[in-house]
Amino acid sequence: MKQLLLIDSFSSDETEIVAAELASVLRPGDVLALYGPLGSGKTAFVKGLAAGLKCSLPVRSPSFSLINEYPGPLPLYHIDFYRLENEAEIADLGWTEYLSLDGVVAIEWAERVKKQLPEIRYDIYLSFLGPDIRRLEIIAHGDIGNR
Repeated sequence: MKQLLLIDSFSSDETEIVAAELASVLRPGDVLALYGPLGSGKTAFVKGLAAGLKCSLPVRSPSFSLINEYPGPLPLYHIDFYRLENEAEIADLGWTEYLSLDGVVAIEWAERVKKQLPEIRYDIYLSFLGPDIRRLEIIAHGDIGNR
């Protein structure tokens, strides 16, 4: 485990910029597990990833569709477990199939599947420091550079 970045963001635009910069080093098969309370900026972070990956569709909150696919030179698969209550619902979603595709997978509410996440991944923690301030911590797990 290696902390890559600890930064405070003062707007959703800043959060998106941080994510877009991270996107420049992502490769096919990378998984990003996003953690944080409701409203902490997880979806804003994914919007920045999509922009950085040059995806052709705008990101929308996946809370109703649960999984959204965004085509681009490096596709983005956005999964949101917020509405799922139990392991059976999560298993029925078939989300693990996305882990073997040639794209980037971003998972909101990743704590609900923590035991099923790949060993090699990025953990993104978003937290509130104030009404308009978010702290972002990016941690790399496993040997990211040699995958």
